[in-house]
Amino acid sequence: MNYFIVTQTDGVIQITSFAQRLTSRWPQTHLEEISNPASSHALEFRIPMTHSRVDGSINRAGSALVFIGDLRDCAELALWCRSTLPAHEPLTLCDEGMSGSIELEQETTLAEIYAAFRYQPPRS
Repeated sequence: MNYFIVTQTDGVIQITSFAQRLTSRWPQTHLEEISNPASSHALEFRIPMTHSRVDGSINRAGSALVFIGDLRDCAELALWCRSTLPAHEPLTLCDEGMSGSIELEQETTLAEIYAAFRYQPPRS
């Protein structure tokens, strides 16, 4: 399932600095700048994470990320994104069918994201 982080205004996600922070946090990240101006994506990424590989992209307007992977990894990425973007900027995490949605706050927890998407993580 695709997940989205959406901002209310364009330009919140600064592509270059976001890419630098992403590879600093997850050094194994593969980045690909999209040079075709007809594409709605400016950057695509692949991050090997604990439970899956998260594949995603950032739109040219700097107002949305779309990514796919295990929800546990996607939730971790979402919380990390919240911590790196301006605190005053509202962010929404949702899935493509809008069956799950949550406003990402600085205090949002993994458990709150799991609840918003009706996800019960497996017991270890």
